Amino acid sequence: MSTDPKTIQSYNDFAQAYTDHRAVDKNSPYHSYYEKPAIQAEVPDITGKTVISIGCGPGIDTEWLRNRGASRAVGIDISEKLIDIAKNRYPECEFHVMDMEQLDFPDASFDFAYSSLALHYVSDWDKVFGDVHRILKPESSFIFSCGHPIDSALERVNLSESANEKKLGRLSDKATGEFVVYGDYLAAKDNGVHHFRGELEHGMTIGIFHRPISKMVESINESGLTIRKLIEPLPSADMANKDPKHYDYLRRIPAFVIWVLDKS
Repeated sequence: MSTDPKTIQSYNDFAQAYTDHRAVDKNSPYHSYYEKPAIQAEVPDITGKTVISIGCGPGIDTEWLRNRGASRAVGIDISEKLIDIAKNRYPECEFHVMDMEQLDFPDASFDFAYSSLALHYVSDWDKVFGDVHRILKPESSFIFSCGHPIDSALERVNLSESANEKKLGRLSDKATGEFVVYGDYLAAKDNGVHHFRGELEHGMTIGIFHRPISKMVESINESGLTIRKLIEPLPSADMANKDPKHYDYLRRIPAFVIWVLDKS
């Protein structure tokens, strides 16, 4: 399975609502005060460079890259509706409807590749990293963020109308020695890559692929890209005031992970 068809359909059906939601910082604190400050801090000097944003959505990050000085800022996404919005909002950027597992660009086309919270939607990272390696010029880099496997390994238990509990660990009975295991980090029965569905805002149904850090590293290494840095971000100080509940949570349990990769 590649990108879950229901994910593509949801992003098409809710493209405008999703874009409007993303445009307001308080609506998406995980983006505005957590993931975006952390990933953008890793972006190098791209003045005069050709860059690509993979899984660009409505083009917000592609425009940010252009404003950072990129001479050519390209965004690709599998959702036609999101690309329509991106083209209308940011005409100075270049956008294409494209599957990130089949990047239709010549070899050595880009000086820098970027992807924000998109790779967890695809099952085959080998294809993605292989193509990213191919389209990047030598001595360039690829920075991406995705869901942290600690977060996606959590198991929802005791759901009710008033409670939503998630666990990763075990509950032991001291008397009998028996225990119950909650969550599944290694996803051994699925060879490490476990597919599950969830919901975003507005009732959007999405499909996510969980994989442990070891599986992520395996795909990266096989592509020829090398790992320079792994970041488990902390929320920005602004989040302490804007969303103190999630600020406290994210200082203890990560939701995302950021990778800085190099092509030699």
